[in-house]
This record gives sequence, C-alpha cells and structure tokens, in this order.
Amino acid sequence: MKKTVRCWGILALILAACLLLTGFCAVSPAAEKKIKVAYAQAELINEWRVSNQKEMETKAEKYGVDFITTNAEQDPSKQLSDVQNLLAQHPDVLIVSPLESAALVPVVAMCDEAQVPLIIIDRTINAEPGVGMYKSEIAQSHEESGRLLAEKTIELLKAKYGEAKGSVVHVQGQAGASPVIDANRGWDAVMKDYPNIKTIATEDAGFTKEGGLRVMENFLQAYPKGQIDIVRTDYSDMTLGALEAIENAGRDELKGYLVGEGGYYKAIQEVVNGNIARETQTPPFFGDMAITTAIKIANGESVPARQPLDIKVFDSDKKEEAEAYIKEITANNSPF
Repeated sequence: MKKTVRCWGILALILAACLLLTGFCAVSPAAEKKIKVAYAQAELINEWRVSNQKEMETKAEKYGVDFITTNAEQDPSKQLSDVQNLLAQHPDVLIVSPLESAALVPVVAMCDEAQVPLIIIDRTINAEPGVGMYKSEIAQSHEESGRLLAEKTIELLKAKYGEAKGSVVHVQGQAGASPVIDANRGWDAVMKDYPNIKTIATEDAGFTKEGGLRVMENFLQAYPKGQIDIVRTDYSDMTLGALEAIENAGRDELKGYLVGEGGYYKAIQEVVNGNIARETQTPPFFGDMAITTAIKIANGESVPARQPLDIKVFDSDKKEEAEAYIKEITANNSPF
C-alpha cells in the first residue's frame, strides 16, 4: 500500500513538473518569433535619406522587430538585386523606397512569388496597392507640392510684371523618380492655364547640392541676366546648390525667386532670409507608420491600401512660421 501511494506521489510530481515546463515554454521569450522586416533603401546621398534611414532603424528598435536593410546607391538594377537578396532571407514584410517608379515595378511580382507582403514608402511605383502581396503605399503628395510651387510662381510673376508671364529653369532631381514625375504633373496641371509662363530649361541634378550647383551654373551661363525669372528645384540640397551658384555669379536678381521642395532646415532658413520664396516640406519620417503597418500585416490585420502623409509649406512672406519651425526642430536635434 505504501509503495502504491509512493508511486502515485512520484507520478504526480512528474506530471506537475511537465505542466510547469510546458507553461514556461509557452511564455518563454526565447520561444516567441520576432517579426522580421526588410527595408530596401533607394540611396543615402543626402541628409533627407540619412535621416530617413536612421528613423526607420530607430522605430524598428522601438517596436522590437528584427530589421534588415540594404542601400541601392541610386542604381535601380542594384535595388532589384537587393530586393531579391532580402526576400531570400524570408522576411515577414518587405518595405521598399523605390528609386524609380517604372524600373521597380518587378518588386510586386517578386513579392507575389515569394508570398511576402510589400509596403512602398516615400516614392511610388506603377502598380496598384491593395492587390496581391502589395499591401500598402505610404507617401506624400508630390503632385500637391508641384501645384503649390506653380501657384507661388504665378504669384511672384504677377507681382513682378503685373501679369502671369516669365521664364522658369528647372533644377530637376531625377527624371524617372516618382516625386519628380508627380511634381511635374501637379505643376503642369496649374500651368496649362498660363501659357506665357514657360520652362525654358530642365536638367537633372541627382538630388544633391553639388548637382544643384553644377546645373545652376550651366543655366546662368546659358541665360544672361534678365532671361531667367524663376528657379524651380525638386529638393532642398539642390536649391541650396543653386543659390550658391547664384551668389557666386553675382546674379542677385534671382534671390527671392527660388521655389522648391524638401524642407531641410537650411533651406527653411533661406526662406527666413528671403532668398527662397517657397519651400514645401516632404519630411523623411516614415518609420512609425511603416513599421506599425508592417507589424499589423505580419499579425494578419488589414491595412489601408493608401496612407498619405501631410506636407508643410513655408513662405518668405510668412517668416514667423518658418522661424517657429526652425526653433522647434532645433530643440529636437532634428534636421527636418
């Protein structure tokens, strides 16, 4: 009888130990699978991109996801190869900031084949979000930015000539990039009603200050004083490069007649200084929305096919707003 009781006691202890171990394994952090998010970055050539990369990494750490990333170095073919390599690592979600809208369309088929959900951020591609594995597009409206720059240009030229007429030079970012395509669409939609405002020259500057300086130098040599009324650019660094070329050439008549987008604090400071008439801001902070969207997708939740981000506008005739913004971002140690 004692042996039977003893045996039952031992058996009960073993059973309790098994249950305890099972419970431990169920809640053990080591047993929990971390969500893996891959990010195919387009380039890291300017402060916007560097800030974007840092913020994506910071938000990935904040939300506890396993984050892997690549840099395409302004090469569409390399970005496609980067995507292929990232998909081979079996991420739960792939995020892409596409270098060009047409060249990066194959990423949709690649994700469909790999059965990996896709999120496109910042720039867009020529594909419909919400179809197949392409789950969401998170972007700002560069088309709206183009409209805003066109409207400011009309205002400036009416003030200068009493009517909407004049010549514009366009320091362009990169012809195949969706922000440029979209901004041109917005610009053209406004300018179709103003045939006497003509863009007399366009040249790619690669979204860099050096490119902006080089392209503006070319424009200033080709068009003497009186032949350029407005300088339009697609990114702050290029605007600053163009402004430097204008100052170096002593073409002060163009100060106050620059319009551009980007919103880098140094460009906003030039708005305060009166050298840039309008700067639309398309900030690089996609991390919070991109990473939380990726987590929702990985957890089987539905997300909106399109998620727009707001843009800000800074004008030289409203310096107080620009000054307040610079004070705010300086306090937060942020360049945007």
